[in-house]
Amino acid sequence: MIAVTVRVKDPAAARILAELLRSAADAETDRGQARHWRGAARRLDDAVRPFRYTPRVQRPQHTDIDHEAVRRVVRGELPLPLLTRAEARLACWHLTVRGCSAPEIAERVKVAPRTVTRWRTEDGVTGCAVGADR
Repeated sequence: MIAVTVRVKDPAAARILAELLRSAADAETDRGQARHWRGAARRLDDAVRPFRYTPRVQRPQHTDIDHEAVRRVVRGELPLPLLTRAEARLACWHLTVRGCSAPEIAERVKVAPRTVTRWRTEDGVTGCAVGADR
């Protein structure tokens, strides 16, 4: 077995290489080798496709909840302050009650949308408005 490492910086070249690997896999008689080449083409496609990544932020470490900062995030007053984890969760709850979507909440609170969904599940709160005034 020979291992080859190929680094492709140009997305267009990566797409061309992926197509060449797929056409070679279609012509290959050895099923294992064809599967290997299709996997390599799939990994090239994954590398070219943009992905969502929310970088971690350095959150404040104070233990008290700054209710004014939470209010500013809920109202959407710019610039949005950086919240502690507890403040972010409280703001998530308030925005959920107001009927905001998970991606919108995640953007305001600076967490991943999956985190918003997890917090909602843990708190037993659904995404619908619960008689809150906007």
